[in-house]
Amino acid sequence: MESPGRQQPDRQAGGPLAGVRVIDASSFLGGPYAGMLLADLGADVVKLEAPPHGDPSRRRQDHDGYSSTFSGVNRTKRSVLINLKDRRSRPALHALVRSADVLLVSTRPKNRTKIGLDYQSVKAVNPRLVYCSITGYGETPLTSDVPAFDTTAQAMSGLLHLVMPQLPEEVSITAYLSDLLAGLYACNAVLAALVERDRSGVGQEVRTSLLEASLAFEVFNFFTLFAAQANKSTYRTVRPAGYLLRGSDGLPFAVHVPPSPEHIWRDFAAAMDLPSVRDDERFATKSARSANYPLLHRIMAGQAKTAPRAHWMKRLTERDVANAPIYQLDEVFSDPLVQDVGMLRSYPDPWGREQRTVSSGVSLSRTATVEPYRAPLAGEHNREVLLALGFSADDVDELEQAGVLSATPG
Repeated sequence: MESPGRQQPDRQAGGPLAGVRVIDASSFLGGPYAGMLLADLGADVVKLEAPPHGDPSRRRQDHDGYSSTFSGVNRTKRSVLINLKDRRSRPALHALVRSADVLLVSTRPKNRTKIGLDYQSVKAVNPRLVYCSITGYGETPLTSDVPAFDTTAQAMSGLLHLVMPQLPEEVSITAYLSDLLAGLYACNAVLAALVERDRSGVGQEVRTSLLEASLAFEVFNFFTLFAAQANKSTYRTVRPAGYLLRGSDGLPFAVHVPPSPEHIWRDFAAAMDLPSVRDDERFATKSARSANYPLLHRIMAGQAKTAPRAHWMKRLTERDVANAPIYQLDEVFSDPLVQDVGMLRSYPDPWGREQRTVSSGVSLSRTATVEPYRAPLAGEHNREVLLALGFSADDVDELEQAGVLSATPG
């Protein structure tokens, strides 16, 4: 393999967060995802990583030092590989904090003081700083030191039961929902804190966790559960509006039929060539369809198997009934509708190979999101970042020789 290229493309000016600097001292998925979302919006994100290898997620499945796990949520950032356990790093850390608007951390609270990343320490350096911590379960006396990862947060929050109500003997968790939800909620709270800082002139501490973000995400489910409990009725997790069907060719598709307006139900039954079902008293009203949903789904599933998926999807679309093929990931971007959304992006990795990714999912009419570029190599921007902060070349050399700063080849 060729040696990696050490230069990222020139960073673009612009984006709604142009001029905002984020120090991303988090690791794994949740915090880095928040940092990436802010970078997509134009923030200058500097990732602090611990030697010798940087973010632990770098050393994963497909590349020891530049894994897909790491590079997938760390695009459009710069990297400084710095040993914060060494007190000789403090001048550099404080210079970074003074230059920053936002600091992201995911270290357990009890370990932050040891490396100078606790809120009180950084607040003393920069009172305008928005400090965002992302933990597993929270920072209360009971939760702050409990080991937690995505799987356990999904389990604890009930989210895992919602997406997998029947646990098979062999379970594979393929959607890192709690991690990424925590990053999404963190980004949302950081933006709110930045707006508030414009009014007050001071920063604040922002907290979220994998557990709290997952619970918040389930607000609709919990609300309907609490309502059912208050009414002393049975809570149903099944949504009587969704139909997961399979055509005669074995290809799966999904249909959504909301309880109202009523004509959508009639159009659905007509598209599935089942007028008798439409007029059946067991399904004549939305309450009746809800009560008899398991039976209704079996009837529709049986009918779907009489013709190919494309046949049913064409008929449903002609009647304006929402439907979609159920894709595996490697099929998604072959669909013309998905292609037309324009979210697929690509850029060269450090070795010149094409990396494909998905854009941020939002668009702004006047201040567009920035075009993403590859994730950094560990310590790739040590010198660039510190020189811009006013350190001399000799200062940087001294920190490198002392082992406070280091870089890896990727």
